[in-house]
Parts: sequence; structure tokens; C-alpha cells
Amino acid sequence: MLFPESTRDVQDLVLEARRTGTPLVPLSSGPPHFHGASVNPAAETVCFSRMDHILQIDRKARYARVEAGVTFGALIPKMREKGLRLNLPFLPRANKSALASALEKEAVLIPKYQYDYPDPLLTLEVVFGTGDVFRTGSASGPGTMEENSSDKVLPWGPGSVDYYRLFTAAQGTFGLVTWATLKAEVLPSLSRLFFVQAEEPGPLVRLANHLCRERIPDELIILDRRNFAQAFGDTPEEEKALSGAAPWIMLCRVCGFDRYPEERVDIYSGYVREACAKFDLPCETAPAFLPCTPEKLEETLTDCDRREVCWKCRRGPERELVLLAPPSKTTAIAEAIRARFPEAGILLQPQVQGRAFRVECDLFPGEGEAAAAEAEEALFRMARELMPLGAYYDRPYGRLPELVYTEPVSLDAIRRLKKIFDPDGILNPGKLCF
Repeated sequence: MLFPESTRDVQDLVLEARRTGTPLVPLSSGPPHFHGASVNPAAETVCFSRMDHILQIDRKARYARVEAGVTFGALIPKMREKGLRLNLPFLPRANKSALASALEKEAVLIPKYQYDYPDPLLTLEVVFGTGDVFRTGSASGPGTMEENSSDKVLPWGPGSVDYYRLFTAAQGTFGLVTWATLKAEVLPSLSRLFFVQAEEPGPLVRLANHLCRERIPDELIILDRRNFAQAFGDTPEEEKALSGAAPWIMLCRVCGFDRYPEERVDIYSGYVREACAKFDLPCETAPAFLPCTPEKLEETLTDCDRREVCWKCRRGPERELVLLAPPSKTTAIAEAIRARFPEAGILLQPQVQGRAFRVECDLFPGEGEAAAAEAEEALFRMARELMPLGAYYDRPYGRLPELVYTEPVSLDAIRRLKKIFDPDGILNPGKLCF
């Protein structure tokens, strides 16, 4: 395993790997590794754990520039000290790289502040497979970052090409990203969390779509009862109490900021209650089944998972299927997953101001390689069956590339680009369509 400490170190590693024909795979997060993108037995691992510096936090421009090894556990407290917050995934592991999460396009909790699927990723620095160092967007000017006076928050370019898109969900096959600028939002001074329960996912999906179009909620997520209890229960007793919720539950948080926070929260709370009444759904701020205060659950929702065993692994080894779906298709996809896997955990998250929903299916096959392989095969068959229903796999892990890279002209174009940026094929070979 290789441990670079600077961009120059990464460049030297790539140049040496190119000279010797040694494949490289990047690794920036701590275990467990759910998708296998950073695991490649045929390659030497480049571990970014020593590149763990928070380079800059700017409240006025609302961004944080971090190296690849900076984890959510380290970054979130520093952001709060500056009065900022990240648009977080749902309960990310404390040892998960914030940069890797953005590159992987993990679903974020606040859809109204997400304007494109790579958000919150802005600019970045990457070392190509040629050994060349490249910066994207408004960070691409000449000189060092200290000499560059740009705000480094414009992701597009340089020129007419949005280079940063090449590296999102690419699993390190186009370059090794050393640092990135992540968009941040102002930390609320007041908030209120709503719990909306339903027997089926359809009413909650329609409610979430309506609220997102009106740009009412900040954090918003729909969970089935199993995932809800597993995510927020710290003890078996708390999990049992949380299992008293309805089969599906939506968490919706409205926030107030520096100016008139009470008035804003009250107004937005009224919008939430009106929308729930329109869809004939109960809306509560302190449901009876909660084993803790709503404030404690809200603190968990807006932080990373700092428990010794992350919430996804509390039922044992986990295998998952992640996809995007149009709002009109989300309910049918969730119901098809539940029909096939009655014991699965399911998450539904609106993305990009409600233009699509991220659907996640979690299976817990038990210990052993045979059980894991059987679960992965079952998920692959499910993935194929969901495509006619509107499922889109923009994060193709494992065998999903077999379903994604099927159009010959596009496949040829992607492989030509790979030849330009990684002519010797040393970066994470065997992944995606390479």
C-alpha cells in the first residue's frame, strides 16, 4: 500500500507506475467498503489517509476545500465552528472521505440546495494517468493555489468542457483526485423536524415531490420501518421502540437562519402541515413511539455516524443496490423491490430539487462468501428487472456496467477518452467498461 502526502507524491507514484506498468487503485475512506470500487486485487492501493488537511473553509463564499483523506468525522465540527454545514448523505460513516462521497455522487439530504447531480462537488485537482496535474473550473488558473485569487467555486470548465464530470462515479479510472472544493450552506439557528407516517410509499413520494417543488424542506428522506429503527436506534430497546412506527416514514426538517428564524420556521411549518393535510397524511413533531427526544434524533440526522458499528452494518454484512428513478416511477420501483425482498431495507431520497429520487435497497445476507455472492446475484437480477420500470444506474458498481455500457457508439467514445487521460490503462483496470 502506498501513502502519498502531497500532490507531488501522487504525481511521482503515477509516473513510476506508468514506467513499470503497475496498476493503481485509490482508497480514501476507512472500512467497511460497500461497493468494491476501491478494492482491486490486480492493482497497488494508493491510500490517501495521510492527505487529510482541511485547506480552506470560506463562510462568505460557502465552501470547504479539502484533501482526499479528510473524513466527515473531522470536517463536520470544523464547518460548524465557521457557521456552515455540508449537504450530507444520510448518516455517512465518520471515517468516510467527504471528497470520495462527492465524487461517488452519494445522495444528499437537502434537495433544494442541489442544482446538479454532482453537487456538492465544485472544483478539484486531479493527477491523470499520464502523470499530468490538472485543476478544473475556476481553480484552473496559472500558478499555485496561494497565487490564484479566484474563489474556486465555479465548477465548469476550463473552456467549454466540464472536466469535473469525468471524475464523478468514475471509480478512479480517469485520474486520482488530490483535493476538491465542496459547496456548503449556512448553519441554521433554529429548526423543526416533522415525522410523516404512511402504510405505503406512494403517498409519501407524492408529498415529498410536492414539498420539493415548493422548496419548503431542508433535510428530507423516506425510510422503511426497518431502516428507520436500525439507523436511529442506539440500543436494542430503542430499535424495538422505533419499530413501532408505520411501515414507511418521512423525515422532513424546516430551518430558520440569522434573520427572523422563529417566523421562518413557523411559516414553513404551516406549509408542511398544509401539504400533509392535502395528501391526507398525519404530521407530527413528537410521535409517541420515539424513545428519545426529537432533538436527539435531529442531531443524529444532521451528523455523521460516529458509532463503533455504522448503522448499515448493525444487522451484519450488507449488500446494496442504488439507482435513480423519476418521481412518477419511484413508487412502482420501491414496491417491486419490497415484493422481491420482503426483508430488505429501502431508502427513498429526492434529489436535485425533486427532479429524481435516489432509491437504495439494502440486503443483509449473513456471514460467508457464498451468502454474499448469492445476494449480489439476486440484486443483479433485480436491477435488470427494474430497468423497464424506469431505473437508471448512474453509479454502476459490481456487475451493473453490464447493464449500463451497452450502446456501441457511447462505449467507443468513453474508451477513447480513457486512452487520452490514462493511455497505459494503469488506473483501476477492470472497473466500469475498462
